[in-house]
Amino acid sequence: MSPENLQFPKKTLSPGQRERIRKALSEKRPGVSLAVMHRVFQLSVTLVLLIGVGIFSLFFVSGEKGEDARNGGPNYSIQLPDGIEAERSGKTLIFKQGERTVGGAAPIKSEEKQSLENGPGIFERKEINDLMYPAERILQHVKTMTATQTYHYFVQTDEKTWVRVYFHTPYVTEEQAAEAMRTFSIE
Repeated sequence: MSPENLQFPKKTLSPGQRERIRKALSEKRPGVSLAVMHRVFQLSVTLVLLIGVGIFSLFFVSGEKGEDARNGGPNYSIQLPDGIEAERSGKTLIFKQGERTVGGAAPIKSEEKQSLENGPGIFERKEINDLMYPAERILQHVKTMTATQTYHYFVQTDEKTWVRVYFHTPYVTEEQAAEAMRTFSIE
């Protein structure tokens, strides 16, 4: 069967129908075309991304070296047991006994606190009421060469920010940690 032998139906349009179709196709429709809307969308997304990158860059460029990236954390002080010194690094304190790190203090967000609380090795949770500030203490069993347990004290500074003060045993006993926390103050 060859295409020349096929008979296809022929459709003819009247001159009026042709004119109506021609007018409909040549008329400009009211509103914005899809191509223009697509271009505006692309430009707005690009603008939002550029502004976001600019703000992000400005946030990190404005911070000083060694300063806590979360800015605005509280300044605090604590009297540590004999032989233990505190080194300040921005908003963070590192407790050292000689060259060994035996604890520290740092501002944390509620999400970080929850992550630590839900981690493995938590033996004890306790509300501490005899300090200057309401606090919670968590005893965590850790398996490292330098520490066997860590006492974490969480002192709430506002609704979303906490200060985590922690001490590693056997370098700091429970009594020494509790005594140091009685001197803890937020400036």
